[in-house]
Amino acid sequence: MKRLHILLFITYTLTPRTGFALSAEATEGKTLYPACHVCHNPEADPPAGPPMWGVQRRYKRSTIDDEDFIKSMVDFVKKPTLENARHDMAVKQMGLMPPLPLADEMLEKIAAYILEENFPPPCAHWSIAVKRANEKGDMKHAKKDQHMLERFCD
Repeated sequence: MKRLHILLFITYTLTPRTGFALSAEATEGKTLYPACHVCHNPEADPPAGPPMWGVQRRYKRSTIDDEDFIKSMVDFVKKPTLENARHDMAVKQMGLMPPLPLADEMLEKIAAYILEENFPPPCAHWSIAVKRANEKGDMKHAKKDQHMLERFCD
């Protein structure tokens, strides 16, 4: 039985939600999401924050259910710390995001949207990252992002 629960958890966290309509809360969150997209825009050069595709994946992998996902995201956005950051490389490259002084209800709706949305892979972000890494001579980073491009975008 324990194996079944683990398998269901892995399937849930790694399977994109395609063909599902957004919940009412997530639909409201979508209208508030532009506040996040300013920094999490995958086409920004230079980027101000990691693309939401990756943020969503990291939160899904590190939380136990939808409620935990939303609570963890809201807690981080209200008071970002190095200890509760989910993306060490992004923090190293772009710094820790500033706290967002929004009402919990708004943050919960945005987090619900981030949880439910089927974000496309950030191909433009990876292309920009490969170019920048090559310019800096950071072949390890260039190779990693090139791999992501080939895996998800070609």
